[in-house]
Amino acid sequence: MGNGRGKVYNKIFNAEEWEEVNKENKLMIEDYLEEYRQRKAKESTLKQYKNDLRIIMLYILRKLNNLPITDLTKKDFRRFSLYLGDELGVGNARSNRLMSVARSLLTYIEDDDDYEYDNNIAKKVKGLPKEAIKTNEADFFLSFEQVMKLREELLNRNRLLDAVLLMVIFDSAARRNEAFQIKKHGLLDGNKANVVVGKRGKKYQPIYLDDTRELIRQYLEERGEDEYDTLWVSGKGDKKRVISSDTIYNRIVSMSNLLSEIEGKEIAFFVHSLRHSRIECLLQGEDPRLLNDNGEPRKFTLEEVQLFVNHSDPKMTQSYAKDHSGDVVDNMFGLGK
Repeated sequence: MGNGRGKVYNKIFNAEEWEEVNKENKLMIEDYLEEYRQRKAKESTLKQYKNDLRIIMLYILRKLNNLPITDLTKKDFRRFSLYLGDELGVGNARSNRLMSVARSLLTYIEDDDDYEYDNNIAKKVKGLPKEAIKTNEADFFLSFEQVMKLREELLNRNRLLDAVLLMVIFDSAARRNEAFQIKKHGLLDGNKANVVVGKRGKKYQPIYLDDTRELIRQYLEERGEDEYDTLWVSGKGDKKRVISSDTIYNRIVSMSNLLSEIEGKEIAFFVHSLRHSRIECLLQGEDPRLLNDNGEPRKFTLEEVQLFVNHSDPKMTQSYAKDHSGDVVDNMFGLGK
């Protein structure tokens, strides 16, 4: 491989040692790669991610007592960067790519309902000089306008259930498993669903706005009476069935394909993308359905959004949003548009 990527991997990888790697770390890699297969990532990209993650897990085996990667500290990740440069002679660009995939894996673990992990330490470790870690923010953030555009197209295509699914998850910033727990009863009485249980056993009531409640009303009216208590039922008559949590995932992926079709370019988003997008939307004051005293879209404080999304630390909430520090500095010196 021309960029030396294969040389680094071949220098580090040892099949016998790989058998000793923490099984939990191996499972995380498998889950992460499966996520990217569903994103239709190229096989060459999947191979690159797999090799990079193997390098990281072997380092953890050799230097960090084979801990789960979710137990690592910021200092552990810094030492990993030094190890790559000092012991392996890896350049800054390559080191940053390895840190990037570690950050990406932990972002996936943080958002996935199957893992009780919600503090991505790797996000707090900066890139090495001269070669900033490249992120793919477009994959994780949808604008309010894009969400509304998708909502309208779903309605135009008679996909009412999907429109409800989109807006309930977006409005509430709920994780997939949290949204899956929502029941149909009482939803039209106010703007809160039943109590659901989130990560680390946190209980809360997902919130949705009035226009989303109207969508729910239309959907329940069209659905008619049945014995199912859950909100998420597809089909009609004898063909009605409760959709699974996995089906929710697949329906959101199908919406990603629809938005790509609408906008004429690939837009890859997933359930957790809507959570990131909602946090960004509230912090930046981009939802015209929520107005301040001056009749303008309200900007919520970091602490308010933290409480809304049930994070234990505002720094965690901030890590879900875009980094606007460059814009702030530009505006200080009149360098913005």
